[in-house]
Amino acid sequence: MARLLHIDSSSSKDSVSRSLAARYREVWDKEHGADSVTYRDLAAEPVPHLDPDAVVTLWAPPATEAQRATAALQERLVGELLAADALLISVPMYNWTIPSVLKAWLDQSLILGRTLPYDPSSKPLGGRPATVLVACGGFYGEGSPDAGMDHCRPYLRTVLGQVLGYEVEMITAWRTLAGAGAGSPEEAELAGASLREARELVGVRAAALRGAPAVGAV
Repeated sequence: MARLLHIDSSSSKDSVSRSLAARYREVWDKEHGADSVTYRDLAAEPVPHLDPDAVVTLWAPPATEAQRATAALQERLVGELLAADALLISVPMYNWTIPSVLKAWLDQSLILGRTLPYDPSSKPLGGRPATVLVACGGFYGEGSPDAGMDHCRPYLRTVLGQVLGYEVEMITAWRTLAGAGAGSPEEAELAGASLREARELVGVRAAALRGAPAVGAV
């Protein structure tokens, strides 16, 4: 049975990014069952940011009780990544980048020799599908004068795709602030169209992974 690791990172329970992830899960759960999913809500149960003990355990065996507790958490996070045949991350753009809780999860999960390869040509997670569902309050797409302000999507493509080797599919809902009533009627119309398109693409993506082979191994 294929396994999915699902990460939500929005601080809002009613966020657009969470709603897109819920759409994905409708399709996935129908095919694979909800018990095939490992779920982390980083807003409800945040992973600690790196502290001095965590920095030590990224590179060396733990020597204190605090370091052993940190190492145990990192081992759980690494195990969840390695066991997942597919990855789903929902992420809002906060101040032009990813939420700090998502950065903390990445910092604690990316361990040299485990999820991060010593040899860049050998990637333990390489080839597995990663679906990233992004909600942006404005428009930062190609051709926009504000495109260079997007430090959310390029960063995730670099980490997940270039470094870890996931096959990344990124689906974005634009102008979500306008969709919530903070823009002109024209912008609200564009926001609605973007959200409808994103939901359709999410359904297509999830359906395409129905037959995803089980490749994860702890």
